[in-house]
Amino acid sequence: MRVFCASVGFEANTFSPLRTDFNDFAQSFYAPPGQHPETPTLCSAVFPALRRRARAGEIALIEGTATWAEPGGLCNAATWTRLRDEILGQLREALPVDAVVLGLHGAMIAEGTVDCEGALIAAVREMVGPDVKIGVSFDPHSHLSEARTDNADVVIAFKEFPHTDFAETGEAVVELTLRAARGEVTPQVSVYDVRMMDVLPTSIQPMRGFVDEMMALEGTGRVLAVSAIHGFMAGDSPIWAPRSSW
Repeated sequence: MRVFCASVGFEANTFSPLRTDFNDFAQSFYAPPGQHPETPTLCSAVFPALRRRARAGEIALIEGTATWAEPGGLCNAATWTRLRDEILGQLREALPVDAVVLGLHGAMIAEGTVDCEGALIAAVREMVGPDVKIGVSFDPHSHLSEARTDNADVVIAFKEFPHTDFAETGEAVVELTLRAARGEVTPQVSVYDVRMMDVLPTSIQPMRGFVDEMMALEGTGRVLAVSAIHGFMAGDSPIWAPRSSW
């Protein structure tokens, strides 16, 4: 089984007068194909999870770029275009593949592009076709658009805030995506818009109990995974809203 992976992480504050450019990504974290460290970073935990399976002979792994920048103002258009085209070009060279796994933050907004991750996932889907499985991990402080849920087969976000479970989330996305690629499961993404705005730390109630209930649901009946998207209030966009997905 051939699997391609890549990662882009950025949280855009649309109220900031500053702009984020490629140097911000390069100075924060930028790993070309094959140069991701063995330890996971917040949004790229899918890399070590996939490498373990590649070493075990379960998959043939083709790595793309992994990068993130510290939260900041809008990403400038040239930087977004460069990162998007870089990853899509790497995927094109890797074809054919059986699965694509993306480690994303989910709150990236660029000049002229409100939904960067949605545009990237849609472009990946157009390139690989309807039968290749696409799995995506998100930070819960992200935006969940139809472009993302319509084109990804597996969508899982960190459950904890503070984000202490990013490595476990990478494992979960990889495992479920590979199960789907093997034909063991057929994931369908469902979303519920809770129509509220708040800061939702999961170390205290009521969110602690809510997350515990989410985790208890996973693996029961037809439920494969459950996530809660908190939204990112400083990322003012028409797709902003806390949502639950399963």
